Amino acid sequence: MKSLQKKQYAVGLALSGGGAKGFAHAGAIKALEEFHIYPDLISGTSAGAIVGSLYADGCNPHEIIELFNHTSFYKFASFARSKSGLFKIDNFRKAMEQKLKAKTFEELNIPLYVNATDMFHGKNVFFSSGSLLDKVIASCSIPIIFEPVLIDGIHYSDGGLLCNFPVEVLRKQCQYLIGVNVSPVDIDHEEQLNLLDIIQRTYFFIRKSNVINSREQCDLLIEPPSIDKYGMFDAVKNEEIFQLGYQAALAILNAQPEIVKEMQALGSPRRLKHEIN
Repeated sequence: MKSLQKKQYAVGLALSGGGAKGFAHAGAIKALEEFHIYPDLISGTSAGAIVGSLYADGCNPHEIIELFNHTSFYKFASFARSKSGLFKIDNFRKAMEQKLKAKTFEELNIPLYVNATDMFHGKNVFFSSGSLLDKVIASCSIPIIFEPVLIDGIHYSDGGLLCNFPVEVLRKQCQYLIGVNVSPVDIDHEEQLNLLDIIQRTYFFIRKSNVINSREQCDLLIEPPSIDKYGMFDAVKNEEIFQLGYQAALAILNAQPEIVKEMQALGSPRRLKHEIN
């Protein structure tokens, strides 16, 4: 077993960005729970920030995807009459506000990091304290598509621009690190591309460069196969994507019995309330 010296947390969980592909995060978490592995520190980017915040707040995996059942992109987004984004996501903000019990990071059951891109200074910023909702919304506000979020006088957009797989923020703090990456490093070639395809591919190429190194730092890396066939806005396919994440996590956990046993032995002092009750 690894030495626990200088490691504040036993098991960390890093959740990548990826739009609707983030439903796979919830499936992976379900598999981890079935193996009695509970993270006591979480980081999330974009879709990972959404899933991570809900899970850290006490939602179980199925409750997370229920928020998006039978939901299209346009239920949560409406056209914005501004020069800073095509859409605003006020409806999504309202849905998250109703779902989240915690108003601040400090009220969460599990410590959480979410990141967003400082659009004034061109740098990645991690948030782990203070008000929660605005920072989660900022983390998933894709530039041009969505309006940036103003926090303390600075406009923030999607964290995936500069750090789509927030592994490093956990690595030095955690004895074991589990990473769930739902942004593939390869993408299929297509002859015909529409506007949405171009937007998604542009974002893919931006994120690819900052994901590769992060993958190598994970003790367990979960990457659902065939996840690339789903688009960033395929929210109506949440159950399918959930199952992809679940099956991918089961495969990795079954293939790594020694490290799984070590993580199980460590336990977690911060198990979620729905696991304790």
